[in-house]
Amino acid sequence: MPQHPLIGTRTDDPAIRRLVVTPYPYLVFDEAAESEIVTHSIRHAARNPSSAPGSVRL
Repeated sequence: MPQHPLIGTRTDDPAIRRLVVTPYPYLVFDEAAESEIVTHSIRHAARNPSSAPGSVRL
């Protein structure tokens, strides 16, 4: 388990966090459960953010 499972920015869904993978242009959307980390998606940062996990869908 990583030393800092809650690192990253919260999204509109409080359980999902977004982590920028520097120096690469990728975003990792994950959720830290009690005994595991669930990766929901890995996206290129230039993609439309409206379909990202944790984004508000109108």
